[in-house]
Amino acid sequence: MNAIHDALRRDLDQLTHTTASRPATRARWIVFRDQLQFHFAAEHAAMWPQVRAKLTGEPHGQALLDAMEDERRLIGPLRAVTDDAFTMDTDPERLRQLLTRLRTRLTSHLAHEEAEALPLIGQIMSQGELGGIARAIRGGHSLRRAAATVPWALSGVTPDVRTQVLRQLPAPTRVLYQRIWLPRHTRNIPPL
Repeated sequence: MNAIHDALRRDLDQLTHTTASRPATRARWIVFRDQLQFHFAAEHAAMWPQVRAKLTGEPHGQALLDAMEDERRLIGPLRAVTDDAFTMDTDPERLRQLLTRLRTRLTSHLAHEEAEALPLIGQIMSQGELGGIARAIRGGHSLRRAAATVPWALSGVTPDVRTQVLRQLPAPTRVLYQRIWLPRHTRNIPPL
């Protein structure tokens, strides 16, 4: 999960500070936007309902989950406004302001999730449940989704992080990553 969170931060930082062409920036925005949407949807489907059920009768845990949900709800409108700004070819300075606001809100949420929610989840979920959540967030049983998410998340990470994440994948998936997914990602995702 941290590799995904780090990739979301990385992309927003790059988008906020880029001097790349408008088409390249928009293309990278679309990748970021889609990854963020998928990440939140995967958490919503695979993680939060299981966690909430395990925390039944636990007021502190339920309050934390409510806070996580509130934070995600605040991110959605900022993402939508920023997406509209890209579509409408908004002034670059206005776009940078929107990206900065989104970055501030999202990084705050991710830090809160990493500091409080993920340690709690690690305590209450079994290794099998955690593995299922991690699979869903990487793309689930959809090779197509994993083909987009895994190379995107590992772009620019240290060799140690790459090795750590790839070790969690089955051997055939690692081969797909090395021979197909990574080269495709490198060809299709414009640098900023």
